[in-house]
Amino acid sequence: MFQPEFGFVTGMISMEDKTLSGADPAAVPGAPAAALSDVEARILLSLPDIVWCLDQDRRFRLCNAAFEAFTGRTQRDLAGMTPPYEGAELPSFIRSFMQGSTECKLDREEHAVRSPKTGLRIYFETTQIALKRPDGTPDGYVCIAHDMTRRKALELELTASRNELFQHAYYDPMTGLANLRHLTGKLAEAAAVAGSGGAGGAVLKIDLDRFSAINETVGRASGDQVLLELSKRLREEAERHGDFLARLDGASFAMILQRKTSHDDIARDCERLLTRISRPHFVEQKLLTVTASIGASYFPEHGDSSEQLLARADSALLSAKREGQNTWRIFDESLLDEARERFELEADLRKSIEGDNFTAHFQAKINLQTGEIAGVEALMRWNHPDMGSIPPGVFIPLAEQTGLIIPLGERIMTDACHFARHWNDGNRKPIRVSVNLSARQVMLDDFIPMLKGCISRAGCRAEWLELEITESMLMSDPQRIDELMRGLSALGVAVSIDDFGTGYSAISSLTRYPIATLKIDRSFVHTRVNDGKPSAIARTIVAMARELGIKCVAEGIELAAEADMLRKIGCDEGQGFLWHKPMPEEEFFRWVTRHEKSAAAQ
Repeated sequence: MFQPEFGFVTGMISMEDKTLSGADPAAVPGAPAAALSDVEARILLSLPDIVWCLDQDRRFRLCNAAFEAFTGRTQRDLAGMTPPYEGAELPSFIRSFMQGSTECKLDREEHAVRSPKTGLRIYFETTQIALKRPDGTPDGYVCIAHDMTRRKALELELTASRNELFQHAYYDPMTGLANLRHLTGKLAEAAAVAGSGGAGGAVLKIDLDRFSAINETVGRASGDQVLLELSKRLREEAERHGDFLARLDGASFAMILQRKTSHDDIARDCERLLTRISRPHFVEQKLLTVTASIGASYFPEHGDSSEQLLARADSALLSAKREGQNTWRIFDESLLDEARERFELEADLRKSIEGDNFTAHFQAKINLQTGEIAGVEALMRWNHPDMGSIPPGVFIPLAEQTGLIIPLGERIMTDACHFARHWNDGNRKPIRVSVNLSARQVMLDDFIPMLKGCISRAGCRAEWLELEITESMLMSDPQRIDELMRGLSALGVAVSIDDFGTGYSAISSLTRYPIATLKIDRSFVHTRVNDGKPSAIARTIVAMARELGIKCVAEGIELAAEADMLRKIGCDEGQGFLWHKPMPEEEFFRWVTRHEKSAAAQ
């Protein structure tokens, strides 16, 4: 931008031999007693910036062509006029230039004006220079207005881009809530304040329970609507109490309570949030109920960094999940011991899968009418070298979470194929061996090739196998389920629905797919046994299975009275501790021999 030297401008105003254009000063009314060389005059006239000058009494003295082009007023029109130039119809930033100021100084300002010609907004940066004589008295004023509209547009565009980048970097695009990065920074600030003697607080990690089931049953679009509604509810709670809310990922949120809190305060907050979350949602003409689990840690007691506080809230959250969900847990030191034990158990699980610590156990399915063995279920058991037998309820969830369920499932399928060949090879009455695999494995694209490999290597026949899947799997991914069913049907492997009646029942799937067996969950087997009446649900399942031509098996039978009730309502088969617990292969065959002898003696 043009910035004149003081001496040049002073000379421009005080010299008396020429006017700006080189003409006689008397030819321009009120013209300045200023003189410039031809070169100096041409320089001023050719400047792209708008330039105009006042004398020491603030009378308009001269301007350049850029000034005349922008304002539509010539130097002759304005010469001798003083601010605010009444009737001249000049932009306000020109009218007010140096008005009332006599200080000898240099100032810069920004102005936004409308173009007199186009009406478009134009941005100017003005440099205002007050000149002085050697004795310090005012000698005139100069203003240079530089058009910075393009630069301003670029600055605004850059600011908008920065805001957009900030939005993407620190906010969740779907809900508009802060994201994990934003939460981490906010929590670090709060923890630092608390660590230096300021007020403490707490962080809550909120995770929706089994939210994937909603996506599987009503679709992701409806699931997103539920998430948006839950985000709104949580935001209202956060704003009401001055808390900071963030969405971490998927169906997981976090909230910073930056206020003095006690154990009881956090407990009340968790209960309030769980109640608000569990209110039903009406989506796609369906009432959906969502629950959540909450883990909490508070500062500065549980940590001095956001990473430590979030990790400990996560430990409490996992504990709440294991305790049955729809509950909350506040971190305590015992959770660190649990986490350590869990980590060590995971390492042992990996070693045991690679070694020989996992073995298949087998449990017979008994024909309730004849007492004959009608089938066998293969179940995986873990014999830990130091801790002994580890219950499936402990290692199966751990294997699911770590992905180790994939090699574990292949191991049980291999053992089941070998057992089926051993039992059925040369047997005039072959039976099916059933295997309950993880949905995570069954839904893999390479599941059918893996199954074929197990069958081939064991010398087994596909019709000797039965695959147990759950109701929710039938509704999770229709296209993948269609492919799976076609693949199993082509192989000749039978399909059984496990724990029927406990999930999202899909009755239409029973006629759509070639289902061979329905397994009644044990919770319906034990109902009302004391008064000798079967569960209404068990009776309904048996009747429905009979109408559809599907075999019905009741699991978890422990009492003879339960077996009698199920036999009377027409249930085909049963399995449970009434006959025997799952056993290793050799022990199972010894039990089979005893059972057959006992049946023959009767």
